[in-house]
Amino acid sequence: MTRPLIAVTCSFRDTAEGPWSGQHSVGHPYMLSLQGAGGTPLLVPGYDDDDEIRRVLELADGLLVTGGADFDPRAYGEQPDAKFGSVSPERDRLDRISIEWALERPDLPVMGICRGIQSINVVAGGTLIQDVPSQVEGALKHAQNGPMYYGTHDIEVSEGSRLREIVGAGRISVNSSHHQAVREPAPGWQVVARADDGVAEAIERTDGGWGLGCQFHPEAMVPRDPRMAAIFEAFVEACRR
Repeated sequence: MTRPLIAVTCSFRDTAEGPWSGQHSVGHPYMLSLQGAGGTPLLVPGYDDDDEIRRVLELADGLLVTGGADFDPRAYGEQPDAKFGSVSPERDRLDRISIEWALERPDLPVMGICRGIQSINVVAGGTLIQDVPSQVEGALKHAQNGPMYYGTHDIEVSEGSRLREIVGAGRISVNSSHHQAVREPAPGWQVVARADDGVAEAIERTDGGWGLGCQFHPEAMVPRDPRMAAIFEAFVEACRR
């Protein structure tokens, strides 16, 4: 069986030691989860030349947008809140190029995790809550103190959604490591899961393409939760088709 090639966005850490410093990286659990589901990861760093990024993307059968720093809020018409976190211009640029490229191809599956769901929503025209603890009344704890393989709060998954079909349950336990979240979903996308405080935990594409964003980190729970493994299996199968 053919293993689809899946583009995976890299984070960039600037060491402030000059133009030849810094590091591109991807968390190992993303790689293991894709490989375990039958896919082959293709790392996409933030080349200085936009065309070089697109050249790599053209090799891919799908796109996974990974976690990372906050997206610059000016991209959705806001100034940074006092509780806004760190920003990575290099990562914002890479995500924008990659997501725009993917969304121009309706048959190409795209999935985003943590920052990835936020990046997809921003690039597609949506907005974010810049800081959940200070901007959501009665907010749950969305930055857990504990192992990432462990679910610390529940989410309600919408009936009839792709995610509900994949995980086979309406209420599941997820891990949580974020302080931002989707506020207004972008055109062509809808919220399909929420925490009990109303915070969006998943979005799906509604215009016919295969698109899923998870605010939680399924890749960290794959070894212990078959429902999280099923998310990657569904994504990889869509990329294979």
